[in-house]
Amino acid sequence: MRIKKTSIFLLCVAILLTLFSCNDSAITPPDTSITPPDTSITSPDTSIYSSNPHMNGQFFDAVLVNRNPDCRAYATDANDGDYGSSLISDLSNGINDAVSNVDIHLVIASNWNASTYDYDNVTLTNDPELATHCRMISNMIPNHNFGVAVTGPGGDGWVKAIDHTDIEVTYIPVDPVRTNTPTDTPRNPPTYNFDGILLNGVGISMNSGFCYNPGVTTGPQHLQSNEAGNASGCGPQNSWFELPAYTIWHHGAENMAAVFDSYFAHGYEGTYHYHALTHPLQEDTDQTQPPANGDGSPVIGFAPDGFPIYGHWFIDANNQLVKAESGYETYATDSRTPIATALHGTPPTPWDIANNPGAFASDFGLEMGRYKEDWYFAGTGNLDECNGAYDVNGDYGYYITDKYPFTPPCTFGTRDPSFGKKSPTMP
Repeated sequence: MRIKKTSIFLLCVAILLTLFSCNDSAITPPDTSITPPDTSITSPDTSIYSSNPHMNGQFFDAVLVNRNPDCRAYATDANDGDYGSSLISDLSNGINDAVSNVDIHLVIASNWNASTYDYDNVTLTNDPELATHCRMISNMIPNHNFGVAVTGPGGDGWVKAIDHTDIEVTYIPVDPVRTNTPTDTPRNPPTYNFDGILLNGVGISMNSGFCYNPGVTTGPQHLQSNEAGNASGCGPQNSWFELPAYTIWHHGAENMAAVFDSYFAHGYEGTYHYHALTHPLQEDTDQTQPPANGDGSPVIGFAPDGFPIYGHWFIDANNQLVKAESGYETYATDSRTPIATALHGTPPTPWDIANNPGAFASDFGLEMGRYKEDWYFAGTGNLDECNGAYDVNGDYGYYITDKYPFTPPCTFGTRDPSFGKKSPTMP
């Protein structure tokens, strides 16, 4: 039997109409409601940082990797705050079994007492949210071989050996806040103030005890003027402070007053400390090339305001791995501008010795840059005046440079008063 095409078409239309009619109630209308955004606060993403290795209490020549800016990360990591070392050689004492004691704990501290040089109220806590400080207790012995043989005054070595019984208690503030006003490291002898402390328990002290003071020919030999006209034992009343670590920038500078080991460190009245930093707690090549893992340099210590101190490299806001560059420059003049309050005149430059030697009390020309007063902040690098910068994660910290100021000379946060010592006293 033949069915006409028209009939078939009408039959199909009828079937389709029936199907749509039966399923109309099953069609779900589109959801036009607006879901409110998630306004809950989440914890910071700590997965962006690599943890330091578990060293089992032996941080000798350790290479750190963690860039976490929070000091609490180092009190609670796999090392449980133990950053100590052993079997260390100290050439100043002629020993090879020295021990570095470094313990970092979380504490709640309040009411600083200047007479005891400690907080009156200190309570240990395991809760990072309650902690006000990370307390570091160290004997200020580094995690690497160190020292220079003691030759006494007049020799080419150190005057005194390093004191292994020295104890430093430092409180690193948690949750530091950066302001827009820098605060210089104070110079208040006999208080011995630090620009920072490393995770190996050793302090950074940029303040110099050497200054221009020609003609000192009496008294203890190690306090007499050297060939450059500089002497030791200088306090805040003096001017023209020689940069002890100047040779890290100008290799081969002659007649430097300070005698350093290979880490640009020495002892003052037995207290070992750094004046510049090359590679402790970092790869040996950190001065010249970035870390092998492709990241910025690790946190190697903390400044007095609680912000971290990194090595020489960081990933900037443009996601570029860059070397930290100081923004300081030397004055571009032939002679130094005299300081009205200077007690011992103005140090001559090589130009002065060649053109006007009779106007100066010494006959050794010192190039511009040798003294702290030779430098000013020009903003020519990628760091601020305290050697600080923000990285790609928005973390602020201070960096190490091989040009003045070498380490942070100031802080943008509130300085904790524990970053110093009442002893040793000035001679």
